[in-house]
Amino acid sequence: MSRMIDVEPLTEASQSLSDFYALGELSSQPSFCVAAKRESTAAGVWRRSLASHQWVGLARRDGEPAARVVAQVSPTLRDAAGQPLGMLGHFEARHDPEAVAALFDEALAWLRSQRVGTIVGPMDGDTWHKYRFNVGPWDEPPFLMEPFQPPYYGELWQAYGFVPVEHYYSKRVDDARAAATALEPARQRVDAQGFQLRSYRPDRYEDELRLLYQLSLEVFAENYLYEPIEWEEFRQLYDPLRQLIVPQLLWFATAPDGTPAGFLFATIDWQLAAAAASRRSGLLAKLAFAWYRGRAKAVNLKSLGVVPQHRRSGLGSALMQRGYEATTRLGYRRANLCLIREGNPSGGLDGGLGTLTRRYVLYHLPASSA
Repeated sequence: MSRMIDVEPLTEASQSLSDFYALGELSSQPSFCVAAKRESTAAGVWRRSLASHQWVGLARRDGEPAARVVAQVSPTLRDAAGQPLGMLGHFEARHDPEAVAALFDEALAWLRSQRVGTIVGPMDGDTWHKYRFNVGPWDEPPFLMEPFQPPYYGELWQAYGFVPVEHYYSKRVDDARAAATALEPARQRVDAQGFQLRSYRPDRYEDELRLLYQLSLEVFAENYLYEPIEWEEFRQLYDPLRQLIVPQLLWFATAPDGTPAGFLFATIDWQLAAAAASRRSGLLAKLAFAWYRGRAKAVNLKSLGVVPQHRRSGLGSALMQRGYEATTRLGYRRANLCLIREGNPSGGLDGGLGTLTRRYVLYHLPASSA
């Protein structure tokens, strides 16, 4: 029996795009807006800002889709040697190391032709979009919007020669009330310094989202592989999450001089509801989401940010205290601290009560290997 592997470059008009998108079902955790999953993937793959700097490929084994990837050249990021950074993203694959290797060979040949240096992945264009692999442990179900894919994905990348370059983790705090109590002194100190903490104002959504955007640009500017995005692109990313916002779980901080100083974005872990809705459509999807949302058991403390000039003020602790306090008031006992980069001080804001639940990895292929 033939065991042929073919690699096909794709364009936005290729007939094989349906097979490319279908491989996305391998990463089966639903996004919140499940009905738009294929459409959002297409929008991400064919982003205008990257469309002229990328190669899209599909590998087949005996005519059947086996792996996909998008190779991209960052328009702005450079590696330590000053060469353009290469990225591999939108990766999905069956457990077929040969097909993945053939696909990566083609992708890297294209990247070499573009004179890139270090290659990183998985990263769908930038860190505002999907990146990192979930590497377990797998004894707990995923939380809402957590990176999720078959466990063998990391093995496929490492077999090709990729090595970890960044590590991340998530924790759970099983007693949010106790964590709020542990951080209460920090919040009192911040209050005494003249900082103001307030929750999200639903009647001013546009203003609040723009404030979140401006703070994010400043807070994350020094992060590894960070690059800014335009306001409209940020809005397109966050508008679908509007229905996830619970006013008591989105907090903003203002400095004594009246300038924006930080934020905490948290949401209820409606993963069960999203999963139930993903198996239905239309009105049934809405009804399923409404039914299962009442079975949520935790709050996800997803993003915490403090502007550089106030990072030693205790403001991060104060914002987290508000998050734990709100978790308790909403009737939840557990809080998930989500996707923390190793070495980030926010990992210690668990009141000493955190338990590691998951790890994540970002890989790179050094210039010498590429």
